Amino acid sequence: MSLFSTPVPDGFIFEDCIDTAGSIRSAMLGSIRTSWEQGIAAGAIVEWNDPEYSVFGPHPFVSHGIFPRDTLQLAYSAAIRQTPDGRLSQNINEALDGAALDGASAGSVVLMGAFTDPNRKDYWEHVANAQLNYILDVVPRTKTGAISHRETTRQYWADGVYMAFPFIAYCGAVKNDGTLLQIAYDQCRLYRDALLIDGPTGKLWAHIYDDDNSTWIDKGIWATGNGWAALGMLRVAVTIQKTPFYANMTSQVSDLLSWVKEILDGAFKALKCDGLLPDYLIGGPDFSDVASSAALASVAYRVTTLYPEQFDHSYADTAGKIRAAVLDGVTDLGMLSPVVNPLTGCETGLLSTEAQAFGLMMLSAWRDWISELNLF
Repeated sequence: MSLFSTPVPDGFIFEDCIDTAGSIRSAMLGSIRTSWEQGIAAGAIVEWNDPEYSVFGPHPFVSHGIFPRDTLQLAYSAAIRQTPDGRLSQNINEALDGAALDGASAGSVVLMGAFTDPNRKDYWEHVANAQLNYILDVVPRTKTGAISHRETTRQYWADGVYMAFPFIAYCGAVKNDGTLLQIAYDQCRLYRDALLIDGPTGKLWAHIYDDDNSTWIDKGIWATGNGWAALGMLRVAVTIQKTPFYANMTSQVSDLLSWVKEILDGAFKALKCDGLLPDYLIGGPDFSDVASSAALASVAYRVTTLYPEQFDHSYADTAGKIRAAVLDGVTDLGMLSPVVNPLTGCETGLLSTEAQAFGLMMLSAWRDWISELNLF
């Protein structure tokens, strides 16, 4: 029987896909190499294995008396590979990749250790603070004050919205620091101002803009870049909402959610007949891509669950179509397909850590959506 054959809302047969999720998870863990892969894998693990500590949980910034072993294992790996300047996960045989923000993608799970692993509290705080100080005090800024995605040049990358700004917001929540929450919002706004363009299906984000030379490095609408941006802005929004500062930041949260909706609306109109998004809507290869599709499906499930007044059932319906297409492409080794070759970025490949992580995030968000509907 197919995972999607039972005619209940969204083709729901969740229990039947738990083994598939385990295969996706193990393939993801077997493929981690780079700093952003470490961070996105850790983000997926906390949502799937330790959801009470996910920012999507009701009370994510306090201990629940549950030791999040699976998440902290990845956090520890990120911490021990921290560079002297503070970047997490990037000290791999001294081969730095020039990214300023990618290491911060593991920052939230590192700081999570400070209140879930009291025996190492000082260690976790020290490591997280070093990463935060690097972002705020060392990384170059653009003309508008945006924190550059690159170490030595001033560039906006759509990816950076997920990499660093949810971590800044997370620090604000844990440290009870409203200034950090405002910085996280401001950075999302500045990146949107720089990268938003008119696409064939609506306003979406281009990939890379060089502020030093006032030129586009990649003006293509990369679907995964829009996935990174939507995931990052959603995390900043829900983080702010779970703090005492929310009462004075409702307009910021409203902005972030409207910008997430903007991406979902534009991207979902580009869905191909196979139920997946193209790698690039314009400016690059248009083969079907699981990574971007799963990332945005996870966002759609989350916003439909958390904000039903702003996001009607049609977003979950589209996420369901994508989920079916994504799971139909899982191999017997748990690998998602089709994916972009991470070594070249311009052709299909066999294994993508970020695609695996987005797939696991999609299933986590689907699980929580189902739970909210009381379908279990």
